[in-house]
Amino acid sequence: MKWEYRLTELARIVGVPGHLPDKAFRSVSTDTRTLERGDVFFALLGERFDGGAFVPQAFEKGAVCAVTTRACDAGPCVVVDDPLAALQQFGAHHRSRYDIPLIALTGSCGKTMSKDLAAAVLSTRYVVVKTPGNLNNAIGCPLSLLCIDDNTDVAVIELGANHVGEIAALCKLARPTESAITMVAPAHLEGFGTVEQVAEAKAEIVDALPGDGVFYVNADDPRCVRIAERHAGPQVSYGKQGDVVLECCEPVGGGEMRLTVQPVGDLRLPLVCRAHATNVLLAAAIGLNHGVEEFESPLRDALAVSPRFRVLRIGPFEVIDDTYNANPASTAAALQTLGERSGGPRIAVLGEMLELGDAAKVLHEQVGMLAGGVGVTHLFARGPHAAVMSAAARAAGVQQAECIEDHGEIAEAIRALERPGAVVLVKGSRGMAMEHVIEALRRYYP
Repeated sequence: MKWEYRLTELARIVGVPGHLPDKAFRSVSTDTRTLERGDVFFALLGERFDGGAFVPQAFEKGAVCAVTTRACDAGPCVVVDDPLAALQQFGAHHRSRYDIPLIALTGSCGKTMSKDLAAAVLSTRYVVVKTPGNLNNAIGCPLSLLCIDDNTDVAVIELGANHVGEIAALCKLARPTESAITMVAPAHLEGFGTVEQVAEAKAEIVDALPGDGVFYVNADDPRCVRIAERHAGPQVSYGKQGDVVLECCEPVGGGEMRLTVQPVGDLRLPLVCRAHATNVLLAAAIGLNHGVEEFESPLRDALAVSPRFRVLRIGPFEVIDDTYNANPASTAAALQTLGERSGGPRIAVLGEMLELGDAAKVLHEQVGMLAGGVGVTHLFARGPHAAVMSAAARAAGVQQAECIEDHGEIAEAIRALERPGAVVLVKGSRGMAMEHVIEALRRYYP
């Protein structure tokens, strides 16, 4: 049954009881574009927006109340200093009402895919709430917690961060009973500084566990193994050794791989990138720990709709669309996958990997060198470190490596390489909008 609160309860929870109508509400919104009649509107503040300016519009669309920094004559308001803090208080209070397992996932790569796969596996036996999309930050976490209701058996919540202390703060809201770190790698170094600080930040998800909480350990990541030493409670390990073991991972054609996972057995899944097998292992470990017996079907279904690593056919080109985001580890995995392709040109289209701080130059050089090492034949780069990446790629043996900033011009350069068996990888950080390259290429082959 969907939860229900009254406005007077909400005011009390966020610490500003006042004179409000005794109305019930069953959902909240932070965006007037998607707000529905009967919602409570939280008017969040940001560097480039003021939710308070949209309060009148929220009431016009049927909001029953607004949580805002200033009163509005258009409807009842709960006036607070910080609407985001109020949303977090409400989300934390709501979470405290439900005595259910909550599995919190973080990591430098793979957390969204792992969350989706774990939720799919658990859904064969339980009613599962999961983080929508990648809403893993200070706003998304409380909104995800508010998806829990009386029907929920288990929640799978993704937590992201770009500064030390953020995951600890989110864990205070989510109160995980189980957690996992998918991997630790250089990412968001502008905020963290070093990969050691990344590891320390991710470890906050372990420190937040209760004494009997379960930690799922990536046995193939030495940093994850070291972090696990901080937890005296139950642990489930997965990887090339441990409780859930990947014995075999091999392509079987048709964009699929066969994984032999013990103690699950053989799984044939629509996987293109070998590195994603680790996400499958984590989902299997979580499922096994919760008594799940069915794996292949839910995993296939979840992978089929994943926005990561989609394989497209555009004219004569096989295009690997991994434009969702990028950091050094995920880019290395993508290049390895491209390098395994054979029969024609292997073309890497790489946008800047953002938020790498002082390490950006070296890390982009390493990506260029790796491109040559795995057999990439052509590389087109865009972004502030495109020249660094391209020079390293040429030095490592890439036949053609160029800097091209315009998405359309990159598509034109790809088109000029039309050959049988040509494979194109398109990847970059979200801010580089590399999907526009694919859109431009499609226009050549309607």
